[in-house]
Amino acid sequence: MISVNKIKEECCGCTACEHICPAKAIKMFPDQEGFLYPVIKQEICIDCGLCRKVCPFQSEIDVDDKLDEPLVYAVKHKDYEVRMHSASGGAYTEISNIILNKSGSVYGVKFDDNFKVVHSKATNTDERNKFRGSKYIQSDLGNTFVQVKKDLDSGQKVLFTGTGCQAAGLRKFLKDTKTNTNLLIINDIVCHGVPSPLLWDEYLKFIQMNNKLMSYTFRCKKKGWHGYNIKAEYENGKCIINTSALKVYANLYSSGFTLRPSCYNCKFTNLNRISDITIGDFWGIEKTMPDIDDDTGISLVLVNTSKGKITFDNIKENLEVWESNTQNCLQPNLIRPTKRPEKRDIFWHEYYDNGFKYIAKKYAGYNLKSIAKKNLKAFLKITGLTKLIKK
Repeated sequence: MISVNKIKEECCGCTACEHICPAKAIKMFPDQEGFLYPVIKQEICIDCGLCRKVCPFQSEIDVDDKLDEPLVYAVKHKDYEVRMHSASGGAYTEISNIILNKSGSVYGVKFDDNFKVVHSKATNTDERNKFRGSKYIQSDLGNTFVQVKKDLDSGQKVLFTGTGCQAAGLRKFLKDTKTNTNLLIINDIVCHGVPSPLLWDEYLKFIQMNNKLMSYTFRCKKKGWHGYNIKAEYENGKCIINTSALKVYANLYSSGFTLRPSCYNCKFTNLNRISDITIGDFWGIEKTMPDIDDDTGISLVLVNTSKGKITFDNIKENLEVWESNTQNCLQPNLIRPTKRPEKRDIFWHEYYDNGFKYIAKKYAGYNLKSIAKKNLKAFLKITGLTKLIKK
C-alpha cells in the first residue's frame, strides 16, 4: 500500500496509483494547499503492492529506444499566426498535427468553462488549439491515463503532453498494465514546477469581482515573447494587460512559494528525459543565435528517443529548424529542481491566517504604490504627457 501522508515530497499527484489499483481503493483528494494526493480506503485495500510499483517517484522508468543523448533544436513555426498563438515557437502545433492528421487522439491541458486547468482529449484542431499556450497551474488529470490506454488498445495513435512527472506516471502505468505503446508519442515540457490549484481559484475570485472573465493568457505576445505578459478579457468587453492585480499570480508563481512539495524534489529536471520529445522556450537564444530571434517565440525541442526522431523528422516541412547542443540550451530546470524557499511554511501560514489579498500585497507586489504608479503611467500616456516628459 502506498502512503504519502508524511512524505509529500515524493508524490507528484500523477494518478497512476489510483488507476492501477484492482480494488479501486485509491481516490485523489486535495490537501489544504489544494494539491491532489491519493487517499486509500484501508478496508478494501488488498495490499497487492501495485500502487508502490507504479509510482514514478519510487520506481525506475525504462525507455527502450532512448538515444544516447538528446538531439537539440531551435524551432520556429513558419506561420506567424501559429507562433503568436503559442507560448514559444509553435513546435507543439506541428507535433500534434501529425497525430490529428492520422485520426489520432491528442491529450493536453486547457482551461475549462470555469478556468479550471484540466487535461482533456482533442480529435480536431479546434479542440487542440485550446491546449496551446502556457497554463501555470497543476492540471487535473482525471481519467486521462485510462482514456489513453483505451485509445491505444483500440489501435489509435495518441499524443500525450504534460509535465515530466505526469509523462513518467503515464509511461509506468501503461507498462505495468502491459499496454502496447507503439502508437504513443509522449511529449513533456521543461517545467519550473506546478503551482497550487487552490491559489489559482483564489486568484480568479480576486481578479473577477463583479466582472466575469471570458479569456485569460499567461503569455500574451503583444509586447513580445521575452516578457511574461498577462492578458485578461471580461464579459463587459474590458481587456487589460499586466495590471498590478493581474500580475499577482505570476509573481507568486515566480516566488516559488506556491509549488507542489514534490517539485523541490523532482526527478525529471535534467536531460535524462523519459519522453520521446521535450519542448519549452529556448531561453538564451538571443545570445547563441541572435539572428533568428524576432521576439515572436523560439521553441526548444529535445528529441530523446528513436520514435521521437522519426516524429520530428516528419514535421519539419512547416518549421524553421536550427541544430543546437545541450550546452547552449541549458536552463535551471534542465539541471536541477527549483529550490524550496526557506520561508515557504511561513507563506502558507500567513495565507491561512490572513487570506489571499494579504499574501498578494506582501509577496506579489499588489499595493497602493504599484497601483498608483501604473495608473500614473496610463494617465500620462492618454494625455500625451509621456512624450512631452521624454522631450
